[in-house]
Amino acid sequence: MSEGDELLRLEYESASRRFEQLTDIRFKLLALVPSLTGAVVALISPGRSGVELLAIGGLGLGATSGVLAYELRSGELCRRANERVNRLESVLFSGGPLVGGEGRTPKLFGVFPATHQLGVGLVYGAAVGGWVYLVVWGALAALGAQSDAQGAGVAVGAVVAVAVSRQIVVAQRPEAKPLATAA
Repeated sequence: MSEGDELLRLEYESASRRFEQLTDIRFKLLALVPSLTGAVVALISPGRSGVELLAIGGLGLGATSGVLAYELRSGELCRRANERVNRLESVLFSGGPLVGGEGRTPKLFGVFPATHQLGVGLVYGAAVGGWVYLVVWGALAALGAQSDAQGAGVAVGAVVAVAVSRQIVVAQRPEAKPLATAA
C-alpha cells in the first residue's frame, strides 16, 4: 500500500468517526427535546399563575432555541463530513460509496418526502410550538385575559410550530451550486 493510499485510508477513518459522533449527538438531542417539552407541557396545570407559565415557557423556549441552533450547525457539519466520506469511498472502494445514490424516498402520510430535514423540522417545530403555547397562555393570563388565554396559546403555538418546521426544512436545504458561466 502506498503512502498516498494510507493517508486516504486514515482520512476516511477520521471523517467516518466524525460523522458517527455528530450523528450520535444529534439523535440523542432529537430524543430528548420532544420528550422533555412534552412532559413539561403535559404536567403544567391550569391552576398555575400567568407569571409561572410565562417563566416556564420562556425558559423552555430559550433552551430549545439554543439546542436548535446547535442542531442546525451540527447538521451542516454532518453533511460536510458525509460528503467527504462519500468522496473518499468513491476513491477507496471499487463499488463506490457504501451509502448514497439516488433511491426512492418514502413519503410521510403519502405526501411529504420523508427526509432527515423534515424529521428535524417536525421535532423542533413541535417543541418550539409547545413552549410558545405556554408563553402566550402565561402572558395573556398575567394580563388578565384568563378565559381565552389557553385557547389563544394553543392557536399561536400551532401556527408557530408549522412556521418553525417549515423554516427548519428550508434552512437545511443544500445550497444551490452556482451555474458555470461562459467565458
